[in-house]
Amino acid sequence: MGTFDTVKKNLEDRGYAVRVFGTGAEAAAYLDGAVDGKTVGFGGSVTLDALGLYDRLGTHNRTLWHWKWEDKDAARREAMASDVYLTSVNGLAETGEILNIDGIGNRVAATLFGHEKVYFVIGRNKLAPTYDEALWRARNIASPQNARR
Repeated sequence: MGTFDTVKKNLEDRGYAVRVFGTGAEAAAYLDGAVDGKTVGFGGSVTLDALGLYDRLGTHNRTLWHWKWEDKDAARREAMASDVYLTSVNGLAETGEILNIDGIGNRVAATLFGHEKVYFVIGRNKLAPTYDEALWRARNIASPQNARR
């Protein structure tokens, strides 16, 4: 069993619905088709930005992202009450643990309650074999980069 098969199975065993795509473009196309006529909140994520999802989904949804709005606090508050929430993670262990370290808590809080659907968009760069290695990635790679931004 390969890495993607292993992490997919482990996430599914934890109750997540999982789709694996060969490219970011395929993932973006899937989300563009799956999310329509909704209010969509975005958590701060270079992954989502690189995929162009804010502009793409904004053609047929109401999109809320503090990275793209002048009133960042208003965008964060409205995103908390959105129909759909999109974000990424700081690290994902092949064993199925999702790790996020959040500057002010809006992104982590928004993944836990209130939305019709929450999508975690996770690139292969976020994967680590174990919980400890995913935590190391979150603390030593993702968090310092996020703090610099």
